[in-house]
Amino acid sequence: MIKLAVLGNPIGHSRSPEIHGLFAQQFGIALDYQKVLVPEQGLAEAVAELVRQGARGCNITVPFKADALALCNEIKGGAASLGVINTLDFSPDGAVHGYNTDAQGLMTDLKDHLQQSIQDRKVLLIGAGGAAQGVVSALIGEAPETLHLWNRTHQRAEQLAGLSRSAGLQAKTSAQLDGQYDLIINATAAGLKGSVPDLPSRIIGPESFCYDLSYSHTETPFLQWAASLGARHRADGFGMLIEQAAAAFHIWFGLSPDTQVVRAEIAS
Repeated sequence: MIKLAVLGNPIGHSRSPEIHGLFAQQFGIALDYQKVLVPEQGLAEAVAELVRQGARGCNITVPFKADALALCNEIKGGAASLGVINTLDFSPDGAVHGYNTDAQGLMTDLKDHLQQSIQDRKVLLIGAGGAAQGVVSALIGEAPETLHLWNRTHQRAEQLAGLSRSAGLQAKTSAQLDGQYDLIINATAAGLKGSVPDLPSRIIGPESFCYDLSYSHTETPFLQWAASLGARHRADGFGMLIEQAAAAFHIWFGLSPDTQVVRAEIAS
């Protein structure tokens, strides 16, 4: 039995155990994947405990993605430049390797499943926390016409824009947001508390595609707000969750699960 976990706070809503369980079934892998509620300052202890238990690795979710960086002996791929980690891989000697699969998950969901191109479009990214950090470089790499960044605390948005070292990413205040956007991505955790970012309604039009990195059994508060403003095209982050999970599964096992089958199974 191979042990894995997802660490976060809150964590009760997470469907990662279900998704990875379905991945494991495709390959006949016996998997024990648990949800672990981690206290605010308890990430290091929780990760150390998993290592002691002989776990294969774990996923990291809100609000610990930035904190996980300090726990890694080695940071793989582009995660070092992002400053946030969502997947840990434990070596037999106890070494911790950090990855971020969020960007890959988002791009696969947007482009392959939702047929949403980013190139030459007007894009707004909402939030400047760990979730936004994990995807902003990928958005820049897709060459949008404009990429604006808004955060409740404008200084945080300016800091993230500065870290990106890209002239194409601009931090904006609410007053500076420039009319309707083609693609609006909510990377805040406001929906977990039942709230919506305090944004002007003028940013959303009927053809705006509104995407929430959070997910829920019903539409998230952000997507409900977008619908009330006439946005006809909306999606939550459940597809991204499945795709980033598949990338993490490949890190742990070297196997690529069929995500289409899992999407269909969970939707049925």
